Amino acid sequence: MTSPGRRPATAARLWLLALPLLLLAVAGGYLLGRRGGRAESATAAAPAAPKTIYTCSMHPQIRRPAPGNCPICEMPLVPVTAGAAPAAEGGEGDEQLLALSRRALALAGVETAVVTRRELVRELRAFGKIQVNERALATITPRFDGYVERLFVDFTGVQVRASDHLAEVYGPDLVVAQQEFLIALAVGADPRLVESARLKLRRWGIAEAEIAELEKTRRVAERLTLRSPITGTVLEKNAVLQGAFKAGDALYRVADLATVWVYLELYEMDLASVRYGQEVELRAEAWPGEVFHGQVTFINPVLDEATRTVKVPVHVANPDGRLRPGMFVSAVIRAPLLADGRAAPTGVEGRFSCPMHPQVLAAAAGACPLCEMPLRQIPPLAPPVAPADRLALAVPASAVLDSGVRQLVFVEVEKGHFRATPVTLGPRAGDWYMVLAGLAAGDEVAVRGNLLLDSQFQIQGLPSALTPPPAAGSPGPTPAAPPPPPPGHQH
Repeated sequence: MTSPGRRPATAARLWLLALPLLLLAVAGGYLLGRRGGRAESATAAAPAAPKTIYTCSMHPQIRRPAPGNCPICEMPLVPVTAGAAPAAEGGEGDEQLLALSRRALALAGVETAVVTRRELVRELRAFGKIQVNERALATITPRFDGYVERLFVDFTGVQVRASDHLAEVYGPDLVVAQQEFLIALAVGADPRLVESARLKLRRWGIAEAEIAELEKTRRVAERLTLRSPITGTVLEKNAVLQGAFKAGDALYRVADLATVWVYLELYEMDLASVRYGQEVELRAEAWPGEVFHGQVTFINPVLDEATRTVKVPVHVANPDGRLRPGMFVSAVIRAPLLADGRAAPTGVEGRFSCPMHPQVLAAAAGACPLCEMPLRQIPPLAPPVAPADRLALAVPASAVLDSGVRQLVFVEVEKGHFRATPVTLGPRAGDWYMVLAGLAAGDEVAVRGNLLLDSQFQIQGLPSALTPPPAAGSPGPTPAAPPPPPPGHQH
C-alpha cells in the first residue's frame, strides 16, 4: 500500500517526462501548417491547365473532348486549346489576321501567288445550227393562174445557175397579154399603148429577152419558162407535172449556200463580252479536226424569256458547200477584255457598214452594194482605249472562294499571316478572274489550301466565306453552344 505522501511526487515526475513530447508535437504541427499554407498558395497562384477540345476543319461546329473522327465527314479531328492565346491577331485598324506556323502551313499545303496585270481573253462556248443565208434566198412564184406543162428540175438538191430553166407553165391570162401586145404593135398603133402592153408582160414575169423574141417573131408563146433568179441549190419544189397553181404559189425555193448563217444562243450574262465584228471558230461533227471561221454581224435586241438567251447570227463563208443547212456546230468566241471588264475593240471600229446588211464592211464611205443605202461609220469605243487598258488585274481562279453571296481571297500580309479579303470580280477568263476592287498588283494570295484557311477562320470566330463580318455597331459573333455529350455518357 502506497503512502499518501508519495503520490504528488509521482505525478510531478510523469509531467516532466511528458513535457518534451508535447513541445515536439506543437512544433511539428506548426511546421506542417506552414508547409500546407505554402502549398495551398502555390496551387491557387498557378493558372488552370488549358483544356483541349477537338474540332473538324471542315465542320467547325463539331467539338469533342477527345480525339477521333468527324461524325459528318470522318476527317480526323484537330486539337483546339480552349483558353489558350488565339491564333488570330489584331492588325491595323479593325483588320484581323490568322497566324499559322511553318508546320501548320506545310500540313495545310498552302501555296501563294502574286496578283499581276495581264491580257485576259474570255472564251464563250455555244452551240448553233447552220441555216440558210436569208439574203441569198429566192422563191419562184408565178404571177398568174396556170398549169405546169413541163419540169426541168424535178427533185430538190439540184444545183442551178442564174437564169437556168426550172419549168414550163401555161396560163390563159399570159396568152391574152401577148396577143394584146401584138395588137398594139400593129401599124399605126399608139406608142403609149405599145409601152403599156409591154409593161404588162413585164408584170407577168416575162423576161426582156422573151418580149424581144415575141416582138421579132410576132408569134404567141403558149408556154412560159420559169427561170432561177440566182445561182444556188433548190431547197424546195412544189411544182407537180400537169398540176394547177394559183398566182402567188411558191413553186421553187432556191438558196445560195456560198454563205450561210449560224444562230448562236448566248445567255444574258455573256452579252457584255460579245461585240459586232468578233471572230468565231466553228466545228462540225461531219468534218472532225477542221475549224471554220465566221464573224458576229448582229446581236438580236430581244431576249427569249423561255431560255433566257439571245440569238446572235454568225456570217460564215461556205464556198465549197460543206456546211449544210441543218447541221449542228459548236462555236467558240474569244473575246479579249479590257481592264474594266468591257469587250475589247474588234477592229471594225471606224469602218463603214450598211444598217440593212451589217455583213458589208468598207474602208470608206459610199453606197451599199446590196441595197444602195449610204454606209454609216461604226463609232469607236467610248472612252477611248489606251494600251494600258488592255492589261487587267487578274487573280488565279483557284484563289477565290465563292459562297454564292460573297467572294473573298486570303492575302498573305507577311509570312504565315493571312487576311480574309472580300473582292469584286469581273468576268472569268479561263483560269483567271478579273479583279475590279479589293486587291492591288503585287498582293500575294493563297491559291492552294484556302479551304483549310477558311475553316481556321471559322474556328477562331473570324469573318470567312460563310460568315461575313458583323455590321458596324453590332456585337461580335455569338459564342458556340457547348457540344452535346458523347454517346453513352451519363451525368
